[in-house]
Amino acid sequence: MAGVSWWRPSATAEKIIKELGCASCHFGLPEETSIRQKAPSLSHAGLRFNPAYLFDYLQDPSRVRHHIGLSRMPDFHLDKKESLALVLFLDKQAEVPGRWPEFPSDMAVLEDTSKAVNLAELKTLVDQFECIKCHSLNGEGKNESIDLTTAGYRLKQDWLQNYLVAPYVFDGLQTSMPSYFYQHDVTQNRFVTLLPDAAESISDLTSYFFSLSKKKRRQLQEKYNAMKDANPDISAAMGERIFRSLNCAACHESSTPNAWLEKNAPDLSLEGRRVKQSWLRDYLKKPMPLRPFGYYPGSGSRMPDFDLTDDEVDELTRFLLEQKSEIRFSNRLFQRRSLSAFSMAKAERLLKEKLSCLGCHQLGREGGRIAPDLSNIKSRLQDEFVYQFVRNPHLIIPETVMPRIELPEKTLNLITNYLMSANVQKSKSSYLSLVDNEVYFYGQSGETRDLYLKNCASCHGINAAGNGFNSKYLPGEPFRDSDAILMSGRPDDTLFDGIYAGGYILNRSHFMPPWGSTLQKSDIRKLVAYLRELCQCAGPMWSRDNK
Repeated sequence: MAGVSWWRPSATAEKIIKELGCASCHFGLPEETSIRQKAPSLSHAGLRFNPAYLFDYLQDPSRVRHHIGLSRMPDFHLDKKESLALVLFLDKQAEVPGRWPEFPSDMAVLEDTSKAVNLAELKTLVDQFECIKCHSLNGEGKNESIDLTTAGYRLKQDWLQNYLVAPYVFDGLQTSMPSYFYQHDVTQNRFVTLLPDAAESISDLTSYFFSLSKKKRRQLQEKYNAMKDANPDISAAMGERIFRSLNCAACHESSTPNAWLEKNAPDLSLEGRRVKQSWLRDYLKKPMPLRPFGYYPGSGSRMPDFDLTDDEVDELTRFLLEQKSEIRFSNRLFQRRSLSAFSMAKAERLLKEKLSCLGCHQLGREGGRIAPDLSNIKSRLQDEFVYQFVRNPHLIIPETVMPRIELPEKTLNLITNYLMSANVQKSKSSYLSLVDNEVYFYGQSGETRDLYLKNCASCHGINAAGNGFNSKYLPGEPFRDSDAILMSGRPDDTLFDGIYAGGYILNRSHFMPPWGSTLQKSDIRKLVAYLRELCQCAGPMWSRDNK
């Protein structure tokens, strides 16, 4: 990727970035990553994992694999409904990679999983195959792989039996798990028995592992069943949207398409000119929601918590603050000054009553949930960055959806000084539900609809019904552009003016921003035409072109 050649991270920082897969979501980082070779494939998650376990695990991930270096499953702050939707989707993934022969016919004896087991007798099998040479089991052995004590509630029993027949079918040919029982005869495309009574040994081993966790498995199943019964409307389709929103396929092999765009998080190549050190360190240690419904509004992407150690946080903080990409700041520089009480009150009134900033940003208890909270911006961002970004957002971050607002220099300095000095109580931040709010993304639906989804749908809704995810945080309901009765009374020129100059010109909320300095006039005309498609109506008869 252009621009990566100037990166010279320390060996430690480079290793962290590589093994956590940071570049899977962020631009401006070295692209090499090893995460997909270490994370389990999800293309056969429905065959492999106990859904009741996944439901519990997704809400509070813990380390399962101890042989994958710094790589780990982060916490995406999923609630119970989001976890249920994702599990319903994953449980439908049943693709076994590659072309393999049928499993051995003698494996049919494994269909009966209810037989009584003699734990002491079956434990000898574990010793025979030296399982604890790599794995831990009931507190014994080496914790260098996966704790086998958990196998009985994490996995499905028939999958574990099949896995012991041919580990490489599921883990790939590079797996370190030996094939004790069967060997694939490539010439005849069949499995050859390596041990007498191989099928019975597999059956005994899996019965032993599953006998160790009957109580835990039952408890997980009861919680999972109760959640499904209480939420019959949650579906696998919702789970697929969450899967794509969180870019799960960036780390896990999967038969599901990747996220909507290649990246779904900020470019980190200018972090040293953007954020403050104390904030960055705290954020890496415990990420908090900045954009409640996605870096790209509506996408639902989230910054996960990797539970970084203090040393990892220090390395990454030092590394990121060294990255000062030559973004094109204006020749005008920010003039920092102390504001009088009058000026502070004036700036606050402009933000709340005149400007459109709080349509997207929160300030105290007021404002939208599209963009980061302005209440604590002085602790997060550097003065000059804020000034330059407000002045010309797309010059600094080309992919931003923040519109450019033409402000007099005096007003621009006033607003920036207010933001960098105000002590506004910050409300507790949280992500918006990926189940209760419809996830969408532009980049898939054609140029004009993408324009609408990117710039309008957060408030007006994906079909212009006035019900976008941000609408509930606005002082008034957004205009329902799909309403034929309302729209048939408005000429196309009026719609154009509203998009170009903002909501106030139509006697609507000033929180709807003016797009005239951001969008081309031709794009605004396309949006007007698209709104006519949504409402399936034309403007007043007198306003129509009847030529």
